Amino acid sequence: MTTRSFTIAELTALGVPPDSPKDIEYSDILQADEPGMILKYTQQRTCVFEAPDDGITYAVKYEAPIDTGDYEVGDGMPDNHGWRGEVEAVEVEHRPVTVYQWVPVDQDDTETDTAL
Repeated sequence: MTTRSFTIAELTALGVPPDSPKDIEYSDILQADEPGMILKYTQQRTCVFEAPDDGITYAVKYEAPIDTGDYEVGDGMPDNHGWRGEVEAVEVEHRPVTVYQWVPVDQDDTETDTAL
């Protein structure tokens, strides 16, 4: 697994992470912003971006606030998206992946592809 270290300032200059997941539509650098695990007051997300200096695509994990609307909001948001010092980015590529799913069994046809 190939990795590269970025400073928080370098990532901020690239717009990583985006202010909103919808911001990737308007960026040449940002490729994806995917949800991960939900915590009590924050969510862990993965931002995929292309580094302009080497043209390689990387992914970094970060923490973002949860939009709770009018409900309870805590002070649990960490500084700098949970990053400290240098941020480790993993080189990634976009390719199809086969995923197994549990699907209902049809007594007449066991080759169904309808997901639950």
